[in-house]
Amino acid sequence: MAAFDEGAMDRLIADAQRSTAGLDDVYQRMLTVEGAAQDPDKLVRVECSAQGVTGLHIDPRAMRWGSQRLSETILALIAAALADLEAKSAELLGDALGTGPLNLADEDNPADRHMRDARAAYEEAMDRAVAELSRIERDLDP
Repeated sequence: MAAFDEGAMDRLIADAQRSTAGLDDVYQRMLTVEGAAQDPDKLVRVECSAQGVTGLHIDPRAMRWGSQRLSETILALIAAALADLEAKSAELLGDALGTGPLNLADEDNPADRHMRDARAAYEEAMDRAVAELSRIERDLDP
């Protein structure tokens, strides 16, 4: 009777996880992307992330502008910070999924290819795991 090869099972599991790790990494990195914008005088700064506006810094000198100018500046900076966030996110996705237009409806888009590759690697690893478990079961049966 052959001994249970725990190392082989660990390798099978690692192979299956490796195929999706790249996408998990992209997702985790997307959560850390931040956008920022500030006025030309550097008196007001806005920071944004996937959670929305995460920072608003107003130098006390900006308080002299009056409420109308300050509110218009803040709204414009929020829009600019969100645009910065979007540009950085698109760059990150471009690095991960390739450049060019990402048409998710296209059957051969980069994200779809990555998902198909990950699914194929996962299915192959699962097939090998099932075959290994069947072999172990055969070896254990008297």
